[in-house]
Amino acid sequence: MNEKSKEPVVNMMSGEETFITAIIEQAITDCAYTGINKRNIKHKIEAIDWIVGRHPEFVNYCRILGMDCETIRSKIVKHVDMSYTQKQKFKIKSEEKFFA
Repeated sequence: MNEKSKEPVVNMMSGEETFITAIIEQAITDCAYTGINKRNIKHKIEAIDWIVGRHPEFVNYCRILGMDCETIRSKIVKHVDMSYTQKQKFKIKSEEKFFA
């Protein structure tokens, strides 16, 4: 509910925009992963590359949502800890073939 008008707040995003937003949110979640599951670490690596590497799909999704890609990327990099834990680094090193 909107506190001022007491009317329900309506989601103004289309189904496509909602879906794209969910994809970006998942990528951000994947970037911040701190566990040692190798599949999730692989998702982390890919998500970091997708956002930080300015993947064309990420750039296009930002454009579709009417957001400046560089501004969003900078905010994500600034506010999301994308560093790898020591255990993640060990897992990556010990299973190089999986992560190649």
